[in-house]
Amino acid sequence: MTRKLFSGLLLTVSLTAFIACGNSDDKKDKKETAATTETAKKDEGGGVKAGGNAADCGTTAITFGTDKIKSDGFTMKYSEAVLWNMASNETKYPAIIVQVSNYEKEGSYLQSPTNDNVRIMFTISGKAGEKLRIGDYEMSGDGGFGVGYAVSGGIENKDANKGFYNAKGKATITYLGEDKVCGTIDVSGTDTFIKGTFSIPLTKSPY
Repeated sequence: MTRKLFSGLLLTVSLTAFIACGNSDDKKDKKETAATTETAKKDEGGGVKAGGNAADCGTTAITFGTDKIKSDGFTMKYSEAVLWNMASNETKYPAIIVQVSNYEKEGSYLQSPTNDNVRIMFTISGKAGEKLRIGDYEMSGDGGFGVGYAVSGGIENKDANKGFYNAKGKATITYLGEDKVCGTIDVSGTDTFIKGTFSIPLTKSPY
């Protein structure tokens, strides 16, 4: 059971790393191009630096779109924010992986979407050796993992997994505590965007 859960969580992390680097309209192409050296590591530093006012947190309300996936009629049924200690080769850094979907989690982790389901994912990552903190996280592919305060993400349904090309914009953490993260996101690419607010309980990955 533990091995199955860990495999599912690593799939989520690998998927997030993939959509940060580009997109694929075909699941087969995605599997062939999703190789990455980014993995989740257990408790090797990082973490969060608390800040902001929890009273200022609003609700989670996300709009999104790609050339093939639209947010029309989307009703959020599940959201999560999980703090990970990440590693890319020898570079270790903290990251919060946020997932929002119009379907419920089954079992211990959020499954890939089927039928008309959609999952929005974005990763807020910090500098190597430093804690995540309130402030801006830029949508930029420059510098590599753990170099700056960055955000990456993508939108997935059963047929497509769309990342960002010519990416711009940012996510802003307005409140960060040991048990909750709040903020805004407004990022876009050539034919993809995610925009809105988030206020989600924060949990720490045990892996």
